[in-house]
Amino acid sequence: MRKSRRRRTPGLWNTVKYHLSRLSVYNDFSEFPMSTSRRNVIVRCLTSMTGDIALAVAVASGCVWVIEAASLGFFLSFMVWLVATLAALAFSQLVLHPAINMLLSDRKFDGTIDTIIDVVQGFDAIGGEAVHSATRYVK
Repeated sequence: MRKSRRRRTPGLWNTVKYHLSRLSVYNDFSEFPMSTSRRNVIVRCLTSMTGDIALAVAVASGCVWVIEAASLGFFLSFMVWLVATLAALAFSQLVLHPAINMLLSDRKFDGTIDTIIDVVQGFDAIGGEAVHSATRYVK
């Protein structure tokens, strides 16, 4: 008789250790796991969502302050929220998103990534020289 063997799945700790062991300590970003255009779109989307959330929180706190300070009734409170929501959407679409697209262009992204790569490689070279000179004095 043959026993049926079920494949054992590794635990969370072993999975984390395995994936951490595959990571390079000195990642020079030369082989980024996605295309640069996709990376730039993802960064722009996250930046836009973060800006929209910050704008919404600021408008909401302003509405709460106006409603509490003026002791507005139910209808006027609704109107303040409605106008503030429309103003936040207009500001987001007309000011925030175009500013993000202008500030986070593909050329600027690529220049930033190249600068980061150069800095990391420079620190890696400096660290290698420091370790080499330190071991020379220890011997």
